[in-house]
Amino acid sequence: MKFEVLCRDGLARVGALEIDGVVHRTPTIAFVDTCKHPAPPKGLKLRRSSLAKEGDVRVAPSGFSRSDRDESCHVGPWFRGSPFADKQPDGCFVVLDDVGGRMLDSRAFADAVDGIKSGSDLLAPAYCSSTALVHRLAFLAYCGFDLFDSIPLIMASENGLYLTSSSALPADGVDEPPCSCQLCEDGVPSGEDLLRHNMAAAEAELRLVRHYIAQGRLRELVESRIRAEPWQIQGIRLLDLEHHRVQEMHAPVKGTPFVAGSKESLHRPDVLRWRSRIMERYRRPESASTLLLLPCSARKPYSLSASHRRFRKAVHASGAANLVHEMIVTSPLGLVPRELELFYPAKDYDIPVTGHWDRDEGKMVEDMVRWLTETQDYDRVISHLGNERDMVNAVLDDCVDTSGGEPGSRNSLSRLEELLRETTDGEARRVNRRERALEDTKAIARFQFGAEGVCLTDGAHVDGRWPNVRIVKGQTQLGMLTGSRGMISLTLAGGSLLSSKGAYCVEIDDFAVKGNLFAVGVQDAHDAIRIGDDVVVRHSSDVRAVGVARMSTVEMRLASRGEAVHTRHSVK
Repeated sequence: MKFEVLCRDGLARVGALEIDGVVHRTPTIAFVDTCKHPAPPKGLKLRRSSLAKEGDVRVAPSGFSRSDRDESCHVGPWFRGSPFADKQPDGCFVVLDDVGGRMLDSRAFADAVDGIKSGSDLLAPAYCSSTALVHRLAFLAYCGFDLFDSIPLIMASENGLYLTSSSALPADGVDEPPCSCQLCEDGVPSGEDLLRHNMAAAEAELRLVRHYIAQGRLRELVESRIRAEPWQIQGIRLLDLEHHRVQEMHAPVKGTPFVAGSKESLHRPDVLRWRSRIMERYRRPESASTLLLLPCSARKPYSLSASHRRFRKAVHASGAANLVHEMIVTSPLGLVPRELELFYPAKDYDIPVTGHWDRDEGKMVEDMVRWLTETQDYDRVISHLGNERDMVNAVLDDCVDTSGGEPGSRNSLSRLEELLRETTDGEARRVNRRERALEDTKAIARFQFGAEGVCLTDGAHVDGRWPNVRIVKGQTQLGMLTGSRGMISLTLAGGSLLSSKGAYCVEIDDFAVKGNLFAVGVQDAHDAIRIGDDVVVRHSSDVRAVGVARMSTVEMRLASRGEAVHTRHSVK
C-alpha cells in the first residue's frame, strides 16, 4: 500500500491511495461489501481478508479466531481499540481508535486529532471508522482523515434515515426528497434503494469536499456544515482554541480569498496567526509618530475603496503623510497596518457587515488596540472611526476624535486634514517619501521573516512605485514586493543575507538544485516555515536556491516524495 499527498488545505489533503496497483483518490469511502449490503460496483471496497480481491482494503479476522494471522491485511482487530489485539503493524492506516467514546467526548476527539497529526504518522493515510455520516464528511476531512467506511451509511439505512449534506432525516417524515437522483424520482426510497441513495449522497459530498480542498477553501464549507449537530461545533471550537498549534503548522501563509461568515471564523488558524504575529513580530515604521485609526472597507485592498481614497487624500493634503501611520480596525483580523494590507489574509477576506460588533469581536479589537498604543510609542493618536468608534475610544487614554462617528463626511475629513496640518507642522519636512517607503518595507520584512528579516533592508533602499518595489543594496537587488502576492520575494543575494541569520532555511544534501526541490533531498528545515513562505535552500552555509515552500517544516522532515520547494532562482 502506498499513499501520496497531491494537494493540501490545512490538515485536509487530497491524496492518491494505491492498493495492489489500483489507485483511489482520497478522501474516500471504503464500502463494506457483503451479501446483504453489496457495495457499489465502482470505488474502494472493504472486505474480509478471505474474500478480498486486488485493490480492496482487507480486514483481518478477529484475534480470537483460529485462522492464521494474515500479514497483508490493512485493517485488523486493533482498529476498534481492542486491548487484546496485536499491535498495529507498520505501513497500515493510522486509525482513530475508541470511536464510540470519542463521539461522546469532543475534547477526547480533538486531542486524538492533535496526536495523529503531530507525530511521525502525519503522512500515513488516516482512517476514521463508523462515524462518517454525510453531513460529517467535510468536518472529518478537515481534521485530516483520508478514509472512511460505509458502516454508518448502512446503520442509517437500517434505521430508516435519509441522509443529506446538512442532516440525517427520518425517511418516513420526508414528503418531497431533496435529492434529484434516479432513486428519489418517485419519492423517498426504502430498503436497499435507501442505502444506495445514502451511499450516492456520501460520494457526492466527498467530491465536493475534494474540490474545496483543491481550492483551499474547505474551512468555509466546514463552517456551514457543522451547524447540523453540536458535536461538530464543539470539535472545531476545541481544535481552534486548544489545538491551534497543529492547525497553524499546516495553514498556508498565502491562501485563497474566503468569507468570514460565522463565529468560528474569528478563530481560523490563518486569522489567529495574523493576530499573534502582529503582537509578536510587528514594529511600526520609525518615522510614523502619529497613529491614525481607520475603519475597514468592503473592497480589498482597502486603499482601492472609495472611502479609503478619501481618507488618504485628506492625509496627503495635510502634508504629513510621511509621519502618519494608518491602521485599519477590522474583524476578524483586529488590526491591519496600511503597509501590510496586501499580505494574506488582509486583502483576501470578506465579512457580513451589520454595524453591530458582538462581544468576542469587541474584546479582541480592544485588546489589540490597547497593545498597539502601549507598545509602539506613538506621539499622538487620532481616532477616525465609524461604528467601532465608541468601543475603541474607550480603551485609548489620550486621543483626538476627528470622525464624530461619520468618517466619510466632508466635515470629518476636513477636521482630520486640519488637525494633521497643525500638530505635525515642521516635523513632516524631516522625513522624505523614500525614507518612509524603506521603513514600510522593513516592517513587512519583519512581519514576514521575524526579527531576522530586518537584514534585508539594513543599508538598502527601495526603487519603484508602491506596492511594486525592489529592495536594492548598492547595485544588488535583494528582493521584490509585488502587489499581487503582498510578500517579499527573495533573490539569491537576499537569500544569502537571510541565510546568514539562519532564518527560513531548508537544508539539503550536497547537490546542485536543478528545477524544483523535492522532499527526498531535504535534510532539515527551519521551524517557522509554512506553506507559501519564501525560503532559502542551502547546504551548510552555501546557498543553492530560493523559492516558495510547498510543505510545512514537519512535512519536509518526514516526506520522501513530493515537491518541497518551488524554486525561483538557483545557483548555476
